[in-house]
Amino acid sequence: MSDRATTGTSTDDAGGPEVPSLAAACGLLAALAAFFWLTGAFRPTRIPDYANSPRQITGMALMLTLVPAYLVAAASFAQRRSLALVEETREQLSEPGAAGAAADTIRSGLRRTWLPGTVGGLLMGLLNTQPVALLQSDLPVLEGSISLGQMILWWTVGLLTGVRVSAARAFRRLAEVVRLDLLRPDRLKPIARSGVVDVAIIAGALLLTPLQSLDAEFRWYNYHFPLLVAVPAAAFFLVWPLEPLHRRNRAERNARLAALEQQLRTLGPAPPATAEASARLEALLAHRDRLRAARTWPLSTGLLSRVLLYLVIPPLAWAGAALVERVVDQLLGS
Repeated sequence: MSDRATTGTSTDDAGGPEVPSLAAACGLLAALAAFFWLTGAFRPTRIPDYANSPRQITGMALMLTLVPAYLVAAASFAQRRSLALVEETREQLSEPGAAGAAADTIRSGLRRTWLPGTVGGLLMGLLNTQPVALLQSDLPVLEGSISLGQMILWWTVGLLTGVRVSAARAFRRLAEVVRLDLLRPDRLKPIARSGVVDVAIIAGALLLTPLQSLDAEFRWYNYHFPLLVAVPAAAFFLVWPLEPLHRRNRAERNARLAALEQQLRTLGPAPPATAEASARLEALLAHRDRLRAARTWPLSTGLLSRVLLYLVIPPLAWAGAALVERVVDQLLGS
């Protein structure tokens, strides 16, 4: 795939739109920063009733500026990474055209999913805003800018989710036609890594949410809704593309174990009479044990450790912020 990260969106060879480029992420960052600066969200002189300090509003504006731009940039990176993983898998596929079809699905993800992504994102945005209270607000410009920022944030989340669901579907189809090798599961790492990319993107977005606590006050309500969305999404993107591969591996393992058991039964219950018969029995038993221990999920210890690290770092950062807040309060109060 050629790199067309110049302006706006790029197009694939078939004419379908790709995800926005890095230049679009920078443009969105600049536009949101200018918007919140003009509405006074970066330096509020008055604050809404729900806020405790001006820094809380400033932190919210920073978060609403950085996270959407980060998600657009992450979409560009994730598409390139997914296409590279498809290429790594190409030689292991039993169907010659499967890799090309998967690449086309990944490239056209935005075109295929923008409508449900928009609807889902705007619905999530409405859950994080108070449009009725905004009509009665004494600070309509400031509160309106924060509400609009929330809508833009969750709209971006919805679009990115749709794009990555399309990529996950492409890898799920590859998992249906990839050649199996129970005893060498590392050959299937490219398919497993597709979900790790999405987990890393989710963890990065969660790491930016503590900006809402710029006034050094930890508020759980700033984090519970992102967690309710992020944790199921991470599990989905990690497991769903691999389920066909797990199912096929399990069926292959069971079939091979049944064949081994049949061979063992033909040897009979009596001890081996010759050295050759004893060696054959030991080989069959060793192979059976190896098959029983074979992983049916192509997730190695290293990949799982990386996923766990990605998911643990954001809560640790939040806990660290809360701990610092308590320590500062105690020092200032003493």
